[in-house]
Order: sequence, then structure tokens, then C-alpha cells
Amino acid sequence: MSSFNEIIEYVKDDLFIVKKNIEELSEKESGYSEEISKRLSYVLSSPGKQLRPVITLLCSNLFDNYDRDNSLRMATAVELLHIATLIHDDTVDKADVRRGKATASNLWGGNIAVLLGDYVFATSAIFVCDTGNILLVKRFAETIVELSKGELFENIESNNFSLTKEKYFEKTYLKTASLFKTSSFSGCVIGGGDENNIKDISEFGYHFGMAYQIQDDILDITSSKNKEGKPVLNDLSEGVITLPLILYLESQKYNKDIIKSLSNKEKDNLLNEIIKSNSIKQSKDIVNDHYEKALNSLLNIPESNYRKALETIITISRDRI
Repeated sequence: MSSFNEIIEYVKDDLFIVKKNIEELSEKESGYSEEISKRLSYVLSSPGKQLRPVITLLCSNLFDNYDRDNSLRMATAVELLHIATLIHDDTVDKADVRRGKATASNLWGGNIAVLLGDYVFATSAIFVCDTGNILLVKRFAETIVELSKGELFENIESNNFSLTKEKYFEKTYLKTASLFKTSSFSGCVIGGGDENNIKDISEFGYHFGMAYQIQDDILDITSSKNKEGKPVLNDLSEGVITLPLILYLESQKYNKDIIKSLSNKEKDNLLNEIIKSNSIKQSKDIVNDHYEKALNSLLNIPESNYRKALETIITISRDRI
């Protein structure tokens, strides 16, 4: 396996059903309100790589107790939860574009966007409840709390250039790694993993999620445009403090108070300084450390094509930088 498409081959039939579950949400509302149905269809029809449900489906196949119905429910739930967070994030950030399309808040305003996000949030929880597994329901509820806390923290701490690495890592877990951990954990529980398996697979999700988000933060600085087609330093422009900037400010004793008032040209100069500094390498080292820990967490999982697929996801993701 050397590509994400090859990985998907192992779960493509199940992933097709997950997509169908999501598409049917808007269809079932058409009898009540065509306008609601159209808006739901719009926000649900731009899937990304669907990495989180793929991880759930792979993890649920690692052991001998595969429960397809609950695996499909949980994979649908984690993707819906991810979509809901994106709708809310875009609304809070006043983003115009997501995955090459106008955001819900851009098209219909913040009120409609928030309510669409709420609908998707609530629907994701129904899928989890339908598993009948209290462990999954509890972890899913905890994840919603963690995601909300992470978003609150990021907005409250906007433009706080004294943010520490420790607080940044905590926020990164809450906003991103939490859902990857839940995607992995839930698949393992459904698949019949024992207590040690669940611990190892949860560690996989945690470390993979941490690495994935820190990578995105590096790419915000080093790429000509990020994966959403937005300009580099979009995070800095929005007051979001990321690891390369924190490490740079620590090493240079930079006057943090003046950053808020930098012009676009001065931000470009700051970008070049960060890229030339050691902070990008330090950040990449932290990413690689998390990916290594994610790989190591799989060592005690029985060998199979599904485990190999998880290992390949790490390799492919690692190659993004």
C-alpha cells in the first residue's frame, strides 16, 4: 500500500454506506422543508478524505469480533461530528471558503450556519446512541465537550503571543487529536479489542491526531497556500498561535506586543524569519516523534492488512512535509 486510495479499498463498501447514511439526512428532511433539505445537502456534500471514518472502520476490523452495523453507525457519527465542527469553525472564523466552496455562513449568514451545525452535531449523537454501547456514548459526549473547549480556548486566547507550548499542545489535543482518538477507540471497542488493545489504539489516535494538526500548522507557514486554498499565515492573520511561531518567539526574544499591529509586508518578513529559523525543524521533529509513537502503539496489535493500512496512513501523512 502506498496511497490513500489503496487503503480505502479495504473498507470501500462500508465507506460507501457511510456516505449514503450522510446523504440521506438531507433527503429525509425534504418532506418537511425543501429549503432545510437543500442547505443540509450543501453542507454534507463536500467530503474531504474522510480520514476519521476510515480509521474507525479499519480499527473495527483489527480483531475477531467485527460488528458491521455498529461499525457503520460509529463511522457515520465521527464524520458527522467532524463536519459539524467545520461548519461552526467557519462561522466563528468568518471564513468564506471551505474545500473550494462557499461556506454556509458566507451563503446564508451566521445564524443559519450555526443551526445547521447544531443539526449535524445532534444527528451524529443519534448514530452513537443507536450502537447501544454506553462506553461509546460516554466517550462521544466527552469528545464534543473537548472539541467545544478547544474552540473556546482558541478564540479566547486569540492574539495571545505569550501562549506556552504546553497550552498549545493541550489545545491541539482538544481541537483535533480528541476526535482522532475517539475514531480509533470506538472502532477498537466495536471490533472486540481487549483493555490493552483499546489503550494501544487510543494512543495511536492521540499521537496521530497531534502530529496531523501540528503538520497543518507548519504547512500554514511553509506552503504557498494551504489545503483549503487560503493564503499562508492565515492562522497568524486570524490571531491563531501555532507551534512554529511559539518556538520562534521563544528563541528570538521577539517583542510580542508589536505583532498584533504588523502590516501585511511586515508579516511577510516575519514569515521569512520563521522559515529561516530553527523553529520549523523543531516543529517537524515533534511531528515525527508523535508519528513514531503512533507506529509503536500498533506493535502489539495482531498483524493484518488492516493494521498495515493504519501504518500506511501514518507514512502517507508523514510525507506531507
